[in-house]
Amino acid sequence: MKISVALVLLFALAPAGRGQSAGGVRGLPRGAFVVETRPLDLGGGRRRALLLWMLGPSRHPFAGGDDESYTCPDQTRGSHYHGPTRVSLLDTAAGRVINTVRVMPDDEGAEDVFDIPYRLRPGNHYHVEGGDERKEGRAVVTRLRDYNGDGESLEFALYDAVACMPLMTALYGYSRRQDRVVQYDFHLEVSDGGKISRQVWRWVDYLFAREPARPGRWNYEIDYRGRGGSLDGFEIRYNPSLERFEGKVARTAGGQ
Repeated sequence: MKISVALVLLFALAPAGRGQSAGGVRGLPRGAFVVETRPLDLGGGRRRALLLWMLGPSRHPFAGGDDESYTCPDQTRGSHYHGPTRVSLLDTAAGRVINTVRVMPDDEGAEDVFDIPYRLRPGNHYHVEGGDERKEGRAVVTRLRDYNGDGESLEFALYDAVACMPLMTALYGYSRRQDRVVQYDFHLEVSDGGKISRQVWRWVDYLFAREPARPGRWNYEIDYRGRGGSLDGFEIRYNPSLERFEGKVARTAGGQ
């Protein structure tokens, strides 16, 4: 059975961050809870939407009142859902999910769960509608922008502050070439104490919280030396032919 136009419009017009049951969406498992839906303006008769959804999430309102400051992790969580998290591409004309990717924390061996804010104070990485420095407004996680510099606003960033440093960032978006939703990889040459290795990352420190030097290119430093770490320099660019990010990370030990 195809998804009805009414159902697609319901998802498209529902306020971001409130979430709803995905009972009528074919291709999602029972118990899927759609947090946000973002229709894509693709032209050419191709009808697609991005679904940010979770499987049986628990709901965690911010425990503090208006007078209580956020901790660093609260800046990417606020009042949030917790549970297995996915991003799917929906063909709204054929009424089917094309593909789905997992949202996994940047920790080896981490559980298959993530925190997605539904209410948040403004100025803390995600776009927020309403609210102020003491009052939470409605979080908009899948706000589409042109992060990779290809001229199309088809990507959204996720942020994860597990402590005050670092702030981890990841990028999800629509690939026209593949007609799929993807999580973008980062193919990096990492220099650390004279040793050079080639690594593939899925989350990068602070990247999408920094303005690019020019579209699709970043050059910045993060200083962890006050915490016993290193001075990390990042040079990252988007490679459109391979649909991935590439670059270098240079780590300089404290005191050098």
